[in-house]
Amino acid sequence: MTEPNDRTLATELYNRCWEILELESRSSDDDVELLTTAFASRYHWLEAGTDEQWIIGDWMVSRAAGVVGAPELSLEYAHRAHDAAQDGDSPDWLVASTAEGVARAYACAGNAEEFAKWNALAGRLVEAIADEEDRALIASQLTEISFP
Repeated sequence: MTEPNDRTLATELYNRCWEILELESRSSDDDVELLTTAFASRYHWLEAGTDEQWIIGDWMVSRAAGVVGAPELSLEYAHRAHDAAQDGDSPDWLVASTAEGVARAYACAGNAEEFAKWNALAGRLVEAIADEEDRALIASQLTEISFP
């Protein structure tokens, strides 16, 4: 039996993050698994991915950190992802998604002013996404953010 490669592990771990995020309720053990899994996926993408996967890895760490109650970590990785998406040839959906991630991190941190600023920016970037399916997906993620 061959061992899974970094790309396979990164993908499986990323998908596991979504499974945990979509649980009806999470225990503290689930939260630990979520954050650990997000970092593990990110590590394997660093080994096997491209800039796009690295950005998505940072976005997932931010998302996981936000839901487990670590707003500073969430903000750090959200800004990392968004800053990286500004460099190079990131697709329009990824730039919008990272802005959504920053808005979500500010919502988790309870910063109303920054949340409003980033939520508005993310909304404008979502509207500019060329592909209808990509636009709908990122728009749905943006609308699910609730400010405390």
